[in-house]
Amino acid sequence: MKAQNDDRLRQELRLAQLEIKVLREQLLKSVQEAQRAREEMEARAEADLPETAEPRVILPMTPNDGEAPGDSAVPQPNGGRPRVLYVEDSEPNYRLVENVLRERPDADLFWAETGQQALEMARANAPKLVLLDLDLPDMHGSKVLESLQAEPGTRQTPVIVISADATPSQIERMLAAGARNYLTKPFDIRRFLCMFDEVISAA
Repeated sequence: MKAQNDDRLRQELRLAQLEIKVLREQLLKSVQEAQRAREEMEARAEADLPETAEPRVILPMTPNDGEAPGDSAVPQPNGGRPRVLYVEDSEPNYRLVENVLRERPDADLFWAETGQQALEMARANAPKLVLLDLDLPDMHGSKVLESLQAEPGTRQTPVIVISADATPSQIERMLAAGARNYLTKPFDIRRFLCMFDEVISAA
């Protein structure tokens, strides 16, 4: 009994440390985005230029063995581990989920940065779960979901949406369109892991 309690306490401590790390990285990202936006506004005012789209902010992070979007497009031997495809154009957001899923070392996470790349990788890798952002550079995430469900090989693949869009109408639309669940950023780690475990255990 004492050993079980110790294991549970250690797991709780790991999750708490991970939550602190995720929140710290999200706060840093928000601060940098605000600073970049302020600098852009000042530069536009000085130059009196037409307003242009705000550039994407990528936090400096240590690459994971040089991995880049699309590196996993060709199926790799994974010892039967469930493949999880994360469709996300922001590297910091991908790295956050990568860190969270270290609590689930049996999962084989791979990354697509665009909707088209996601569809190609889903056909090639047959993932057990797709984590889907909505604001992609080439198409809306709803189009990715629609395309996945239109193909026999991915029609039954569970999709969890992870998006900053928290509007009730958007959540209802995606769930009605076939998404298994919907998480808003920043998401609760424990809730995410519960959803993840539920999908993977049923796969």
